[in-house]
Amino acid sequence: MLKRILLLISTWDSEYAKATIDGILERIGTEDIELHILNSYDNLMESDYFLKGREIYFLPDPDKYDGLIIALSTVESLKHVNKITTTFQEHNRPVVCIDIHSDNTIFCGLDNYRSMYQLVDHMITIHDCRIMNYLGGPEDNAENMERFRAFCDCMASHGIKLEKRRVLHKRFWKTDGAEAYNEWKERGVNMADAVICANDFMALGYIEAAFRDGIAIPDYMKLTGFDNIEGAQKYSPSITSVNRNHKQLGYEAMDALLEKLEDDLEYDTRFVEGYISYNESCGCDLTRDIRSDYNELVKKNRKQTETISRHSYSRQILDKCKTPGDYREALTGLKELMGTPDIAIALNRSFFDEDVDSPKEGFDDSMILFYDDGEEDIEIKEKLYPAKWKNHCRTYLFESLRNNNQTYGYTVMPYEKDFFSRDKHKVLVENLSLSLENTKNRIVIDVLKKKTIS
Repeated sequence: MLKRILLLISTWDSEYAKATIDGILERIGTEDIELHILNSYDNLMESDYFLKGREIYFLPDPDKYDGLIIALSTVESLKHVNKITTTFQEHNRPVVCIDIHSDNTIFCGLDNYRSMYQLVDHMITIHDCRIMNYLGGPEDNAENMERFRAFCDCMASHGIKLEKRRVLHKRFWKTDGAEAYNEWKERGVNMADAVICANDFMALGYIEAAFRDGIAIPDYMKLTGFDNIEGAQKYSPSITSVNRNHKQLGYEAMDALLEKLEDDLEYDTRFVEGYISYNESCGCDLTRDIRSDYNELVKKNRKQTETISRHSYSRQILDKCKTPGDYREALTGLKELMGTPDIAIALNRSFFDEDVDSPKEGFDDSMILFYDDGEEDIEIKEKLYPAKWKNHCRTYLFESLRNNNQTYGYTVMPYEKDFFSRDKHKVLVENLSLSLENTKNRIVIDVLKKKTIS
């Protein structure tokens, strides 16, 4: 019997999202399961546009799903978790949270304590670091609390006294790294044997601030991060960090949810062990292949060029859209651009109202669904994609279409594994949103013209 599973994910790092989904799909295998992925592109530097994007999480009707997996990882997106889990629990639907602790849910996450303990122990026993600064995230953040506890415990186990003036807690942003360096400099403690950062973004900010002061890493002091993002791996010096093992997290989350659905087990906790990538910033004697690094840089530049070209091409296609009906023809070209068999756009009926400045939150119960060879009226409690797609695909990706203060609707398409690579899907969503904003303005102008004439 078909099971319908919902995945909510926040994409602040494309590799994180892709790996998590890969793990979930690997566990699903050939089982009779339809997966709906509701994605929101996050940015650690918040803006109204990103805040509006998270409204996609409240699109579906819980009664239409057998279970929910939540993989929201940024500080701001976490604020939605309790509201979402409560809604699904009221409908007696099991919930699995990846890296998030929430009441009456299954937890599946990285063992932050063990991973950080191993990292700090490496700095002490291998690199003989005795004076260490700790740069953490928000003090009430569960993951940061576990990492800081591990840092303190490891220091104590080696008989090293923790100096409070060498500890700062901030927001996980890259700018926090630079701010921390300057604050510690004012205190006269910016120099240490090692700086332990609770994520890679802050590590990158710190290392750049130190470099501007003429302090090279790891020559003058060592540094570590956490999350092992691509930008930190490719940086020079490459950042020693903890890989969160996202694919295994996705696999375990889906496995736990299916067990709950089949056997109604008690709510459980599953930990996945991360692994440390020992790189240059901690002082490990690594021999980098300069030629390989150069080739990677060339590939990256090619990808950036490809992204710019895709951005330009999609804009050209969408610039031809003057009315909502024009999107049916445009979707044919966009399907070719994305390499997907189908794309659909659902618009709120309020999209056609004449008031362009009125804020609009969320999605109307009744919407109009456009696809390349037709359109149909839908009630979102009943269906979210074209009826003709049924049984053609089992994994769909949803994203909201909006500007800073209005939600226009959403786009949905069969999920492909390369969507998050090179910002392929993100570019499409942003251009669709901009095009719809222009179309909305035309609707308002036409209404005003008719009123003027009459």
